Amino acid sequence: MSEQTPIREPEMIPYGMKVALLCLDAGPWRDAARAYFTAQGHYLLDEPEAAGAAASLRVNAVDVVVAHETKQEALEELHARPGLKRRDTTLFVVGAKPSLDSWGAFLAGADWLLAEADAGRAAELLSEGLKRQEAQREPWVLAQE
Repeated sequence: MSEQTPIREPEMIPYGMKVALLCLDAGPWRDAARAYFTAQGHYLLDEPEAAGAAASLRVNAVDVVVAHETKQEALEELHARPGLKRRDTTLFVVGAKPSLDSWGAFLAGADWLLAEADAGRAAELLSEGLKRQEAQREPWVLAQE
């Protein structure tokens, strides 16, 4: 076997805490996303390597993922999930396309896109995307009741 799948143990995440996984290389988006989710009280999983992020996704319940468009292994892990399970994780993809472009996000298999050039607006864009995501989930939550 030429490729080895990283083995991970689940994180010891305090009960009830929301979890954000970052799969970003060092730079302004990683710094801004770390600061935002830390300030929001999320448990932070910082996995810059795509294979490590995919392994973390397999063993941890993750509420939000912020990944660069080049982190294919992590993105493929989310894309392989069945609809209801996939819907439980909000996926932001950082890349060249305009921020919060819903059609571009649909084509990319993401919930929201974040433009690399918009790192200075990270808190605003992440807040807006999460707020919109919550509104989109509301009918599904009501249907489950």
